[in-house]
Amino acid sequence: MSEEDEPSLMSISSVVSGVTDVATSVSIGVGGVVHSVAAGVGDVVQNMSAGGEGGASWEEEEEEEEGPGVMPATPRNTSLSPTSSMDLLHTDQSPSTDSEVAAEVTAINTELGLSEHHFCKPEESIEGMSVERLEESVEKCKSLILQCDEATSRRRALVHKLIQLRLRLQDVQELAEVVVSSGVLTHMSHHLQPLKPPLTRASKQYCDKCAQIIWGVIHVSYVCSLCEYRCHGRCVDGIIRRCASVRVNDDPSYILRICPEVGLSAQNYKCAECKRLITNKSAWSEPRRCDYTGLYFCPACHWNSRVVLPARVVHNWDFEERTVSRQAKQFLVLMSGRPILHLQDINPHLFKFVEELNTVKKLREDLLVMKQYLGTCRSAQEARMLRQLEERQHFVDNAHMFSLQDLIDVNTGTLMDYLNRVHASFANHIKNECLTCQGKGFICEICDMSEILFPFDGGVVVCGECCTVLHHRCFTSRAASQCPRCLRQHTRRRHDDDEGGAEEKGGGGVGVSAGFLS
Repeated sequence: MSEEDEPSLMSISSVVSGVTDVATSVSIGVGGVVHSVAAGVGDVVQNMSAGGEGGASWEEEEEEEEGPGVMPATPRNTSLSPTSSMDLLHTDQSPSTDSEVAAEVTAINTELGLSEHHFCKPEESIEGMSVERLEESVEKCKSLILQCDEATSRRRALVHKLIQLRLRLQDVQELAEVVVSSGVLTHMSHHLQPLKPPLTRASKQYCDKCAQIIWGVIHVSYVCSLCEYRCHGRCVDGIIRRCASVRVNDDPSYILRICPEVGLSAQNYKCAECKRLITNKSAWSEPRRCDYTGLYFCPACHWNSRVVLPARVVHNWDFEERTVSRQAKQFLVLMSGRPILHLQDINPHLFKFVEELNTVKKLREDLLVMKQYLGTCRSAQEARMLRQLEERQHFVDNAHMFSLQDLIDVNTGTLMDYLNRVHASFANHIKNECLTCQGKGFICEICDMSEILFPFDGGVVVCGECCTVLHHRCFTSRAASQCPRCLRQHTRRRHDDDEGGAEEKGGGGVGVSAGFLS
């Protein structure tokens, strides 16, 4: 063989060796994949069979972002303080005390990096966790379960937490499929839809995340369909404020202490929402107090929005608008129509202090009485007369629960006009238009006038025992001020008891005589 043929032979041998190496590496790679899959399945089977022995090791967590300590709890009425659904974990009977169980739940949440505070920046909450973070938490929770002893309260708490995480993971995955088809973004429980640009130059819109103006023609922006949260498209991933609808659904209650201020020192001189350092050196970092929560915020999280506060209304009947943070305003706007204020329990003296409020209460009580007539009247049901109260559905259910918007409308007189209009419509049907409803009226048994009386008429008295309706002047003119129907029933009942006793006494005598004669 000549020297000229040696390079070609060397190149051929190198190609052959390269192909061999590739084939070897491919076979080794495939074998490694198969081996790893088999090992993974074996570990899963082993963990399920062992039930706690030989659990898989957990990789080190990613380092958490550096941030401030836990915010102090917002002072609030203890009877109305929110209770997170994440704290209601232990449904099984456990020998541990409530304090021990709560301590274990808190420790588990800390280990998993979870928190459930609705008005502070969440470190990592279940509602705002991504699919990747939920999967990591599920795996870590499984690892902690395998490390615990059986039949312990900590193991039960971890099992409950694992169930919650898996359910949330399933919801997020299902929601992601809907988002892909509808084009709606979800982040921190917000349902963000593309925001249309403002029609006029005067209608400016600002980003709730960076507090900068949203130029509709230039910027891509989104708005939450649940709480009206607006932001730029570039700010979606940086949202830290949870949707206000989450707390409205989980814990619809107000802070009923007037401006429960805690002070900047309790907040480590940082914004209660974004944790930015706030000082008095510049206007952009000045502290702004929220009159609803009593916390301090930076200007980016507090736009000096003004709303009516429920605590000042129910205690002072004060409807002056106060400055609140953005998250407090979004929460109060969603809560304004919810009938959760039981004024008779919160401040019963308010009905004596505010005459209009007492009149509204009387009108609502009359409407509930009229509801009993209309509910059994066929013509009223065909005309759907009760639909006139559709705007305020709670008026059909009770007469003591008020929403914040109800109290605002009482102060402005709007609610009084609305109730008078509905009251007149119902009364006209019952007293004039419908013979069936007229037949359920009452005649005063004292004066024997032919006027038909109803419980919702003015100047009447309704007996608390027999529900008879009498003229007020006739009832008060009687010496004992007693209902004649009740007196008649008591007299008849006494007479029947006396006759029954006499018959029993007479029947017993005959029986004795018969026995004696026999």
